[in-house]
Amino acid sequence: MQVDHETSLIIDAIEEFGGEARLVGGCVRDSILQRDVHDIDLATNLLPNQTIKALKLRNIKTIPTGLKHGTITAVLNQRSFEITTLRHDVKCDGRHAKVEFTNNWQADASRRDFTFNALYADKHGHIYDYFGGIEDLKARRLNFIGNAEDRIKEDYLRILRAFRFHAKICVGDLSDEILNVCKKHSHMIQNLSGERIRDEILKLLECNDPFPTLKSMQESDVLQKIIPKEVKCEILSSSLLLGTDALVKLALLLRTTKNDRLNLGEYVSKFLRLSNKQKKKLLFLLSNDIKTELSEKEQKKYISLFGRELYCDLVKICGVESGENVDKYISFANIFNIPKFPLSGNDLINIGHQPGKSLGKNLELLRQHWEDSSYTLTKEELVLYAKSLL
Repeated sequence: MQVDHETSLIIDAIEEFGGEARLVGGCVRDSILQRDVHDIDLATNLLPNQTIKALKLRNIKTIPTGLKHGTITAVLNQRSFEITTLRHDVKCDGRHAKVEFTNNWQADASRRDFTFNALYADKHGHIYDYFGGIEDLKARRLNFIGNAEDRIKEDYLRILRAFRFHAKICVGDLSDEILNVCKKHSHMIQNLSGERIRDEILKLLECNDPFPTLKSMQESDVLQKIIPKEVKCEILSSSLLLGTDALVKLALLLRTTKNDRLNLGEYVSKFLRLSNKQKKKLLFLLSNDIKTELSEKEQKKYISLFGRELYCDLVKICGVESGENVDKYISFANIFNIPKFPLSGNDLINIGHQPGKSLGKNLELLRQHWEDSSYTLTKEELVLYAKSLL
C-alpha cells in the first residue's frame, strides 16, 4: 500500500525520536481491498508523552484524546491521525479493558478482534500479518483472533462487530462456531451503551446489501435484542436502496412490523440513543406515506412540504414497499428548486388584516392557493387575493 505525504511526515517524526510507527487496522485492510481509505490510524512503540514530544519537535499539533488508553490525535494540514501506543489487555469485563503499554507488536495485534483488522503497514508499504489476516481477507472470510468465545467475552460489542464486518467484507455465511457463540451471549448486548450499539447498527445498515447479515442476526436471536419485534429483513435487498442513508433502511425495517410502528420507533430511538435530529427523521419516515403515482403538481407540493431530502427518502421507502419504479420522482426532485413563499404576516397586516389566529389561517390559505398554482402566482397577485379575504 502507498503511504501519503502527511502520514509519512508523522512516521518520520516518530522515527527521528527513536520510535517506530505503522499504519494499522481499517486503513490497511481497506487499502488491500482497494477501497477508499478515509481515516488513518497508527500504532507506535513510543509512550504517549514521547509521541507528543516527537510531533511537537516537527511542529505537528497534538490533542490528548485518550491518554488513559495510550491514544493521541495528531493534526496536520487539517487532517486528523489517531496514534496509539502498543498495548495489551490486563483485564476485561465485557465492556471495557484495562491495558498496559508494551513494545511487542504481536502482543498489540493479539488484543484486536478479527484477523483482517490486525494488519500493520510501515511507510514503505510492507504489510505485517501475525494471524493470517491477508488470507482471510482474500477469502472474504471472518475469523476471530484466537478463540471466538474468549474474544467476545472480552467485549460483547464484538457480537455486533462480527455481523457488521460480515456485511461489509465477507461472502458466504458466518461459521457455525461464531453464530453459536453470538447466540449464546446475545443477552449481554443489553449491557452495552446505546451509543456503541447505534454506531455498529448504523454502519451495518450502510452496507450495500445488509439483508443476508440481518437474516443471520435474526436467526441468532441478536437482532431481537435491538428491535424487539419480528421484522422482514428481505425488504432491504432492493437495489433501489444502494447508497441510501442508514436511517431510511432502519425505518423500512420497522415499517414491516405494520402495527404500532411509531411506538416501536420511539423504543428503538431511545435504545440506540439516536440524536434528536435522527429520531425526528426516523419517526417522520414511520408516520408518513406517499403514493407512487404523482402528478408534477403533487411532486412540487410534497417536495416543498417535506423538503427535498425527506421527500426522496419517503419516495424510496414507498417505492420499495410497492415495487414501483420511482426513479423519475427522485430525478425530478433533484432538479426542482423549491421556491420561497413570497408573502409574510406583515404583508397581510399592511393591507388591513388583524394580527392573531385568523392571520395565520389566511396566510396558510394563501400558501395553499400559491401551491395550487404550481408556484406561478406572483406576490402582487397573492396580495390581490389576500384583499378579497378581508
